[in-house]
Amino acid sequence: MNLKYLIASLLFQLSINASYFVQLKKPATLDKLLTSDDQIEAENHIRPFVKQIFSFGSFEGFSGNFTKDIIKRLFSSPYVADIVPDYTVRINDYETETNLPVFLDYETDFNSPRHLARLSRHSKLPSNQSVNYYYDPKYKGENVNAYIIDTGIYKEHPEFEGRAISGADFTFEGPGDFNGHGTHVAGIIGSRTFGVAKDVTLVEVKALDRLGQGSLTTVIAALEFAVNHRKENNVSGVVNLSLGAIKNNILNQAISVAVSSGLVVVVAAGNANIDSCLVSPASAPEAITVGAIDDRTDSIAGFSNWGACVDIFASGVLVQSLNNQDINKPTILSGTSMSSPSITGLTSILLQQGITAANIQPKLIEMSTNDIINSKSLATKPLTPNRVAFNSVFKSDDLYPLEEDIDKYNFRKILQS
Repeated sequence: MNLKYLIASLLFQLSINASYFVQLKKPATLDKLLTSDDQIEAENHIRPFVKQIFSFGSFEGFSGNFTKDIIKRLFSSPYVADIVPDYTVRINDYETETNLPVFLDYETDFNSPRHLARLSRHSKLPSNQSVNYYYDPKYKGENVNAYIIDTGIYKEHPEFEGRAISGADFTFEGPGDFNGHGTHVAGIIGSRTFGVAKDVTLVEVKALDRLGQGSLTTVIAALEFAVNHRKENNVSGVVNLSLGAIKNNILNQAISVAVSSGLVVVVAAGNANIDSCLVSPASAPEAITVGAIDDRTDSIAGFSNWGACVDIFASGVLVQSLNNQDINKPTILSGTSMSSPSITGLTSILLQQGITAANIQPKLIEMSTNDIINSKSLATKPLTPNRVAFNSVFKSDDLYPLEEDIDKYNFRKILQS
C-alpha cells in the first residue's frame, strides 16, 4: 500500500473532528483547492473548517479541525503535498535546580557563568575555580534580531536593558512569559550578565503557552512572522527554537523556506537521549542543531540527543540565566534548550561581523574545538560530531590546560591560530 494512503487510513481511525496541518505543493493554490472543493457534492466542505492560513516564500499551507471525509478528499487532491496531525510541540528543558549557588555579580564578566566561559575557551574548564568570559566588545550582536520562538519573554527585566521587544503572540495568552522558559532562553542569548550577545535585539515570538506547549500551527505561524518581520525591517536575523516534536516533514520544510529567506535557524537537539534525526526540528537539514554537553566533564549530557543531525555542542547542564518572576534570583536549568541559545547568541555576533546567513553554519564548525568531548560519552552515539562551540576570542589563560587534558589536544594549534 502507498505510504500516503496508509497514513490516511490511520488518520481515519481518529475522532470525527481532529486538528490537522495541510501543506500545499505550490504557492497560490489554496484558492484553487477551496474553489474546486466547493463545487463538489459533499456533506462537509473544506472552507468552513480552515482556521489558519500560512504563506511565506515557497511554503503554503493551512490548518483546521477537519472531518474524516474532508481528510480523505485532501489526501487525494493534486494540490496537497502532505497532511499531518497538528502535533503538540514542547519546550526542551530537562530539569530545574533551585538549591544551587548562583552568581549574583551583575557588574563584570569576571567569575562569569560557566556556559559563557566554555564558549570562549578551547580547553576544559576548571571545576573548582573562577572562570572568565572573553568576547570582542566591538561585536555584541548590535543591529541583529534574535527571534525567540518560545513561551514569551519577561521583557521588562533590567538585564535586557530595553532590548527585548514584542513581536507576536500565537497562544492567545497575551504578551509576557508565564512559564519562565522563554525568559531563561532569551537571557542566555542576550542578557547583560548571562548573555552571549549583549547588544542583540530580542524579539518575543510567543508560540508556547504557560505549560510550555504549542502546536505545529503556532510554531509555523511564529516562523512566518519572523520571516516577514526580518524582511520588513531589513535586518540580519536568527531564530531560536528550543522546542521539539515528533519528526515531520512539514515543520522541516517550513524551516527550509525560512532559511532560504535569509534567516538563520538554530534548534535544540532534544532531550530523549536518542538520534536527533528522529525528531523535529532537530532533523531539519537547513537548521543548525545543537546538542548539550556537561561543561564540568566535557561529556555529552546524559539527556541530550545525538547523531549525524547534530551540528555542534554547547553547555546545557545547570545553566544559569534569568528568572521570569524575580529579577534578583537567577534560575538554573538543564537541557538542549539551554545549549541552543548559546549558539543563537554566537550567531548574532557573526551576523554583526558580516558573515552571511548561508555561511554561519560552516563558520561555526570552522571555529569550533574538535576532539574535546569525552570519548566514553560518544561510544554509543554513532555519527555524532566531536565538536564544541568556540567564539575564537583567544586569551592567555587558555594556554594552560588542565594537566590531564594535555595529551588530548594539540595546544600548539592554539598558539598558531
